[in-house]
Amino acid sequence: MAFSLLPFSTHVVKGHSMQPFLDEGDRAVVFRWAYLFSKPKKGDVVVFEYNDGKEYVKRIAAVVNKTEFVVEGDNRSDSLKTPKIAKEQIIGKVVAKYS
Repeated sequence: MAFSLLPFSTHVVKGHSMQPFLDEGDRAVVFRWAYLFSKPKKGDVVVFEYNDGKEYVKRIAAVVNKTEFVVEGDNRSDSLKTPKIAKEQIIGKVVAKYS
């Protein structure tokens, strides 16, 4: 997780994997400093950079040994199947959304 001087950023949602929580085209407000002093936990919706260099938004489904996370889209039938991601890949926590 790279440190940013700006605490918030926005992420435009692409795809349907987080429906009904997020629809394609929604903008997610991401708190980039969310995990400086706390740990990601099951149920958090996060934006992360995957191994292909793209950014994705998913919900943490499980925490594995405090540094790795299983993430899934809310719409399981239309969600990228990712192996575990490392805490360092998390850009931030989704704290709000708007269209």
